[in-house]
Amino acid sequence: MAVLGCGVAAAGVHGRLVDGGYFDRSAESSRAERLLTEDYGSGTPKLMFVARSTGAVDGRQASAAGRRLVAELTAEPGVVFVRDPWSSPTPSLLSADRHAALLMLAVAGDDQQMTRTAERLIRKYAGARPPLKVEASGRLSVNRYAEEQSRRDLVSSEMIGVPLVSAVLLVVFGSLLACALPLAMGLISVTGAMAVLNLLARHYPVNVFALNILTALGFGLAVDYSLIMVNRFREELDRGLEVPAAVRATVRSAGRTVAVSVAVVTLSLCALLFFPTPFHRSLGAGAVAVVCLAGVAALVVQPALLALFGRRLSRRPVRVRRWRARNGGAPDFWERLARAVLRRPLAVLISVSAFLVLLAAPAAGARMGFIDEDWLPRDAAPRLAAERARAEFPLLNGSTLTVLAPRVPAGSQAAERMGHVLSRLPGADLVQGAGGDFRDGRRLAAPPGRPADGAGKGTWYSVTTRAGPYSATAQRLVGAVRAQKAAGPVLVAGETAALVDMKKTLARHLGWAAALVIAAIAVLLFFFTGSVLVPVKAVVMNLLSLTVAFGAMVFLFQTGHLSRLLGGTATGHVDPLIPAVVFCIAFGLSMDYEVFLVARIREEYLRTGDNEQAVVTGLRRTGRLVTVGALAVVIVLGALAASSLAVLQELGVCLALTVAIDATLVRCLLVPALMGLAGRWNWWAPAPLLRVRALVLSRLARIRVPHRPPRMPRRVRG
Repeated sequence: MAVLGCGVAAAGVHGRLVDGGYFDRSAESSRAERLLTEDYGSGTPKLMFVARSTGAVDGRQASAAGRRLVAELTAEPGVVFVRDPWSSPTPSLLSADRHAALLMLAVAGDDQQMTRTAERLIRKYAGARPPLKVEASGRLSVNRYAEEQSRRDLVSSEMIGVPLVSAVLLVVFGSLLACALPLAMGLISVTGAMAVLNLLARHYPVNVFALNILTALGFGLAVDYSLIMVNRFREELDRGLEVPAAVRATVRSAGRTVAVSVAVVTLSLCALLFFPTPFHRSLGAGAVAVVCLAGVAALVVQPALLALFGRRLSRRPVRVRRWRARNGGAPDFWERLARAVLRRPLAVLISVSAFLVLLAAPAAGARMGFIDEDWLPRDAAPRLAAERARAEFPLLNGSTLTVLAPRVPAGSQAAERMGHVLSRLPGADLVQGAGGDFRDGRRLAAPPGRPADGAGKGTWYSVTTRAGPYSATAQRLVGAVRAQKAAGPVLVAGETAALVDMKKTLARHLGWAAALVIAAIAVLLFFFTGSVLVPVKAVVMNLLSLTVAFGAMVFLFQTGHLSRLLGGTATGHVDPLIPAVVFCIAFGLSMDYEVFLVARIREEYLRTGDNEQAVVTGLRRTGRLVTVGALAVVIVLGALAASSLAVLQELGVCLALTVAIDATLVRCLLVPALMGLAGRWNWWAPAPLLRVRALVLSRLARIRVPHRPPRMPRRVRG
């Protein structure tokens, strides 16, 4: 009934998601953008229309049609201004052959309002308007395309991932019923994820990519948790326990592991909530809810289904039963692998670590930049329009900064001095404002008809540079402008300023958020294992495997070694928002498999007291399970590579690659090698910490649900 209710609550979730929330609204560039839009009728143009004509666009007939188009656009709700070559002669807004004109629009509102305004304008004005033909371009056009395409890609990725996962589970379990249980848990988690996102989107801007990422994450984790529960339930039945006792034993052992795993993954994803960007916060809130739903499904719904179906879940094909009988119920491969690693643990540790460092080396060449039209498929309409516009209008090949000095009166001598100073900065090409045009410290003739600053308000200038918006030259220019001294603060808006602010925001928040989460996870693992070395080892191993994901971002997508095969081109840079998402999700997933493996090793060590035998038995018992669970997660996340959007391809491939490397090289080679080298020190901890652990666990064990006995009738009491 709860799942059906979630299905109803999830209705209409697609319509409430928006491709936005990428910027910190408290950053200087965001504040400058709001002031320019609300008080000065200026700002950064985020939507462009290119009007083409078979003849000259500044001819009589085309000019009349162009002025009508500009008048209609200016009258549209949400449009702040329209810059065009007809209202005021601006040669840079005309193509060299004079057959195309560029219209640059600034749109007011938050991300959702701007996207909806752009969607309305594109539908209304793009197309044939004789004698002109109008096509849309710009950031808002890219956002609109990405929003629509992500909805289509969600269906295609699910159609790829679910059948493949089903096939893997069927091969592993050899039973349709046992295969159906993890799929049912995945369905519950995905349905709950959609309901949570729909509820969250009613009160907070939720990014459209969150649905694709969280449904894949929730389905993969739910299958993972269900897999370990079903596998342990089968083991308990093979020991001869009856169904009720087997269910209780499964929840005591595997259920405890799942609960710790849920807590670890949740703590890792909570780091996203510390970032001020709506993209990270909405993704983090949704991810935490999805992981908790997957855990609830595994610990509440799964035991009920195990008790319901009972021994029918233990049925295996005859050939599997015979093979297990011949091999004593143990998969020989994992035992041989564990003993081979323990024979030369130091050599394995050094060689595998060197290989992972080599895979991570490309991360040193990362260049930061926001998602733009180069992240779209080659044949996407906004990309084709942007490429034609860049070829026709050299203005678009550079970048523009809008500089605002709120306390410098417009038309004053201080404003003129500011124009001279800005035009002399390294990298600045042309400075334009209501007070005139400046280049190389000289004042040029001001073009007529330019919108003036508000009466009695501050001064703003448009600073153009020939360098790209994400180049080092443009970023240094932002720093030089902000370092200028005026009567008050000098604010800078634009794509480059937003990138500089985003890098500072991530650097300020990522460090302490990661430190806080890592410390919390280490403490949780200590209480789970009673060891100091195991949590430290887990954190170091996870960080090592995560560097591979960052190297893959640069090698596969920034330079285009994989993105070209997936229908796109080299992105040229890495969006600064993506590494934080990959870090939090991949760290949690990697720690998930660490908990699975260490829990079984600890269980065997407590039973036998032999560290080497515990490592061998733990890997033998969980190697197959971790591999299959990781394979399911890799399939679900890797299915995002079928998307036509490079951002989903990058997230899916990098997360899938991290999980694959972690489940094979790290968990099957590095962890056994390290635990073999450490010996009995694996389970050492200072006596004071052990006393604190024992005290906390004893207090938790005494927690009981309060129960009030029923009141007896008076005559019975008598």
